[in-house]
Amino acid sequence: MTLTPERSAPSTSVLTERLRLDILAPAETDALIGLSRLPGWAEDFPQPTDLDAARQYFEQGLHSVPPALATRLIRERATGEVVGTIGFLILPEAGDTEVSYSVVPSRRNRGYATESLAALARMALDEPAVSRVLAHTEEENTASQELLLTAGFMPVEIQGPGLAFVLQAPQVPDASL
Repeated sequence: MTLTPERSAPSTSVLTERLRLDILAPAETDALIGLSRLPGWAEDFPQPTDLDAARQYFEQGLHSVPPALATRLIRERATGEVVGTIGFLILPEAGDTEVSYSVVPSRRNRGYATESLAALARMALDEPAVSRVLAHTEEENTASQELLLTAGFMPVEIQGPGLAFVLQAPQVPDASL
């Protein structure tokens, strides 16, 4: 599986082997926040996490976020359907930014989250203001923990509930797994 983003995509998209990561457009943000469905969305999209991602992106200011850190729709290249979201919960703060991702149940266990995460984390770490990408997950969510480890994230200790993982530029995995 190739995880290096292809640069032949339009400037707002990131292409991976099987996916296109498109910056969430204002109309799509409105649809998500307004609980409307748009054509081209998988039958089980959106999930609650996707709605939260759209709200947070809107609150950050859609156009104030650098493209590498924008919230994106995860779209299957083969079908064109939107199957999830990926983006950053916080803009870089002391070099850290936190990533969040979601893939709909009908498309899980295909490696889409790993493919998206590896490509977008790589882009984020190319931003001068970003030195680390953080991710949090619940202790019982072993699938997310395995995904983060596969994408090159390393566990770190935190206070409070849940688990934290971090990816720094030297940890970014090779272009393919």
